Amino acid sequence: MVSIIDRLFGNKKVQTSVKKVTITSINLKFMGNSHGLAGMEVSEPVFELRIPFQNKMGSNLLPDNLKGPKIVLSSVTVGSPFRLVDISPKLPVEVPYMSKTMFTLKIAAPDVTWEGPLSINFGNESANNVTISIKKVTLHHGDKSIELEDSGVTTSMQKSQLFKQNLQIYKVLSLGDTVNKIEVSAPFEIVSTDPKLPIKADKKDSYIISLYMKCPEFSYAGDLDIRFS
Repeated sequence: MVSIIDRLFGNKKVQTSVKKVTITSINLKFMGNSHGLAGMEVSEPVFELRIPFQNKMGSNLLPDNLKGPKIVLSSVTVGSPFRLVDISPKLPVEVPYMSKTMFTLKIAAPDVTWEGPLSINFGNESANNVTISIKKVTLHHGDKSIELEDSGVTTSMQKSQLFKQNLQIYKVLSLGDTVNKIEVSAPFEIVSTDPKLPIKADKKDSYIISLYMKCPEFSYAGDLDIRFS
C-alpha cells in the first residue's frame, strides 16, 4: 500500500520502525485452557504471527468410537498494548474434531519501548456445546474416600455427550472386594462400564475400569464423586 507521504515525496522510501519491543512469551487462552508459545523480538510496526489451532476438546475423555464436538471460533482478541489488524482465515471458522487450522494474525506493536507477555484469546460459539470443569474426582467405598491426584479437567462437550473416565479401582477397593453398583454425583449419569458390573477386584496387579458417563445439558463447574457399593 502506498501511503500519502510516499506520494508526496515521489515514492521515496520512508523509514518506519518501532521502539524496542520484546515479547517474553505468548499466552494463548481458550475456554479456560492456556497454552504458551516462545517469545520474540519485534522490529516492525506490524508483525505477523502464525498460530496452529487443533480441536482436541474432550479427546482425553472420549471413548475411541465417539467424536468430540466441532468448534466454531468466532472471535480473536489480543491484549493491550498490542492491536489486532487482520486475521486469516476470516472469522467465524469451523474446526471439526481433531482437525487443525493455521491462523495468521497481523498485529500492531506498541510504538514505545516495551517488554512483557502477549495475550491472545480465542472465543467460540455453539448452542449445542457446554463447558465441563471438574475440579477434582473423589472415589468412595464404604467409609473410605480417596481424592485422585491431578484429576481436574476443563473441556467442551456437546450436550448429553458421553465421556470416559478411567479408574484404578485399587485406589479405593481391596483385593477380593466386589462392586455391584457404581453411582456418580449429579448432574452426571453413568451409562455403561467396562468391564460390566458386577466387578470383582480379583487381580493382584493394576485393575483399570472405564466409566462411560453422560454430561449434563448445561455447563457445570464442581466436583465429581464416584461411589462403589
